[in-house]
Amino acid sequence: LRARGKTSASIRSAELARRISDEPADAAQFPLEPGLLDPRRAIDELDRVIPKDYDSVSGSGHQSYFHSTMRGRRPENNHAIRDFGAIGNGISFAIGVAAAKNNGKVVLFEGDGSLLMHIQELEMVQRHRLKLLICVLNDGAYGAEIHKLRSDGIDDSGAIFGRTDLAAIARGFGLRGANITELTQFKPLFDAYAVQDVAEVWNIHVSDRVVSPHTRRGMGRGHGRM
Repeated sequence: LRARGKTSASIRSAELARRISDEPADAAQFPLEPGLLDPRRAIDELDRVIPKDYDSVSGSGHQSYFHSTMRGRRPENNHAIRDFGAIGNGISFAIGVAAAKNNGKVVLFEGDGSLLMHIQELEMVQRHRLKLLICVLNDGAYGAEIHKLRSDGIDDSGAIFGRTDLAAIARGFGLRGANITELTQFKPLFDAYAVQDVAEVWNIHVSDRVVSPHTRRGMGRGHGRM
């Protein structure tokens, strides 16, 4: 702040508070493929649909930025996994939070590549009858890897594996599952989820062209270079 000629007092203004409240966290434009959602708009809709008293668990990876823009939620209800620094651990943490809270009001935000690493733990969710909502931003790839590879002009095919039908896998474990390709699906799906007691996976098909601001900054500094 000092380098920019600002102090903590001068930036704590009513105008800044208004901008934080009213303006999108990230307004960058990206061309979207037909039938795929902008992850930012998907999270906006989830923010409207999921009650503020829910605990949220954040998986790691590229997807972890998007739900961090949700507003009006208490810090103590947010559980982020950053210490280990690897993807694949979100569902384990979410199982722990769901078991500890035991109120059916826990949502896991996860990426498809990360969930696939430990998706067999859905069996544990079913066996222990945990109510847990798992929202997967499914871009059909390892998101952080494809954006870094593309930034450096390197073939990204090794990091792309397609959009797995995670909803069908959830149903195979005796849970509920839905594939989401339209923003209008969220409200009726949540209404149905709220009145029953079974965990559910929402397989949200998102574009792999939307790059988070954090990743864009890293690529701008050359952090994506292999």
